[in-house]
Amino acid sequence: MGFEGCFACDQENPKGLGMRFKRVGEGVRAEFCPEKWHVGWPGIQHGGLTCTIMDEALGYVVHHLGVVALTGEMHVSFLAPIRVGERVTVEAYPVRKRRRIIDVEAVVRGEDGQIKAKCQAKMLVLSDAQKEEMGLTGLKERPTGSQLAEKSAGAEGS
Repeated sequence: MGFEGCFACDQENPKGLGMRFKRVGEGVRAEFCPEKWHVGWPGIQHGGLTCTIMDEALGYVVHHLGVVALTGEMHVSFLAPIRVGERVTVEAYPVRKRRRIIDVEAVVRGEDGQIKAKCQAKMLVLSDAQKEEMGLTGLKERPTGSQLAEKSAGAEGS
């Protein structure tokens, strides 16, 4: 995916998070380590940023399923604080696929495996007319780190 300017995953966005997602089955995985400017409370990652990294993972899941979908609902449970400098892993995977709605779940874990946050979401699959109306047709994609790695692996195998 990796659209130019994306706050979460564009590697060239100087104000972004620079996340790199890898496919894991039908799901995705990425790591993130909050910096001091990502805080809400002193030393603790802002909850909105926790939502952002999960929401980005949700978007990667539906993209890998071959559809354009937006987050319609996202129910989040914050279970433990994420500290500045603490590397976490976000994983997301599809749970149920219907014609216009894909249920997706995401979880953020600390290095020790402790669940820090989780969410359940409904991703709304856009019709061609909706994509046109929102300007989401013909977008130019910039390969992310994981896509570049996949392309390199494919080139080595040919």
